[in-house]
Amino acid sequence: MKFILRKGETRVSKKLSGVVFLAAVFAVPLFLLLRGGGRPLWDAAAGDAGTFAKLEQTLAGQFPSSDALRRLQVSLNYMGGGKEQNGVFISGGSLTLDVQPKSLSVINDNTLAMIDFADDYQIPSYVMLIPTACAVQQGKVPYDSIAPLYNQPQLIDDVYRRVSGHVTAINVYPTLFNHQDEYIYYNTDNTTTGLGGFYIYTAVAKKLGLRPRALEDFSIEHIDYDYYGDLYALSPYREVSPDRVSVYNYNSQYQRSYTVTHYSADGTSRRYYTLYPKFKKELGGTMDVPLGGLSPVIDIDIGNPSYINRLLIFGDGSVQSYLPFLLIYYEQVTFVDTATVTPELLQGLRLGRYNQVLFAFSVDSYVSADQLSLLSGLPAPPGRQS
Repeated sequence: MKFILRKGETRVSKKLSGVVFLAAVFAVPLFLLLRGGGRPLWDAAAGDAGTFAKLEQTLAGQFPSSDALRRLQVSLNYMGGGKEQNGVFISGGSLTLDVQPKSLSVINDNTLAMIDFADDYQIPSYVMLIPTACAVQQGKVPYDSIAPLYNQPQLIDDVYRRVSGHVTAINVYPTLFNHQDEYIYYNTDNTTTGLGGFYIYTAVAKKLGLRPRALEDFSIEHIDYDYYGDLYALSPYREVSPDRVSVYNYNSQYQRSYTVTHYSADGTSRRYYTLYPKFKKELGGTMDVPLGGLSPVIDIDIGNPSYINRLLIFGDGSVQSYLPFLLIYYEQVTFVDTATVTPELLQGLRLGRYNQVLFAFSVDSYVSADQLSLLSGLPAPPGRQS
């Protein structure tokens, strides 16, 4: 299930500032490194991969703990023709994760676990696989080298076909693809922005039989203009553009209150009375503001709701972008982080309270790790208690 991107014309972007900076910093090491080889310096600048690799190894050995060196190493690699570092594509001012499946058995096990849950518990169940940026915004993938990409749309279709008749599929790929020219994915993080979360929400709401609100029904607050995410930590390319992080609040004519309770693996809990505790930015980081960050289990109770539905979500960190929009339609939403939840926390779930269950994962999470074997630790469904 792979396809090969077309090989386009080679475009080596060497900004004058970057060349001058690197030349100033590495003039002496370059001279010492190349002196014995009898080769001119401009041969290396032309993209000799072996020379650049030798230079990187030499410098890394001398300064292995320097963050500045790591950034310079990535820049050198990029100038030498390398457009991928640590599984991250570098293209212009953005970074994109190269998604590859761990094994077909992981995908199969996750899919069968959803089917078994839906059949056993008889709660209306839905599945949403969110494609990553390299599948939607393919312009972010460097075309000046052959880059094999995992066929995410095909994977999504295959999973949805298998669960048909058991779990209702929510295909958000067409919606995101139609808005690919907008700021729907972060430049430095492997997830959707608040705007991307809004478009995901519109697709989910329609599938659930709900009326999506317009973007104008939400007020936007920018909480960070200089955010660098996980992809930047993996591949700190110095020319990448920082991200703007925004949160959205529903402009309701009715007063709505939120009680957000986080349950940790060690048995402790914490509680917020807002969807966006701003002080968390100073204590933890920007991504600790939406929903107060992530925890193994998060319960959100909505005061004075317009609806009395209750939703249970099994998912990953992508929930932070779209869940604030979905809260419009529910009295209570519980999120279970399948990567960190414990058997004890699972046993505390009262499944009979929920009208709907949503399995929601980014494609890279779904294909790279066992996400749903934990479902076997849930309380037994009615009629099967021992």
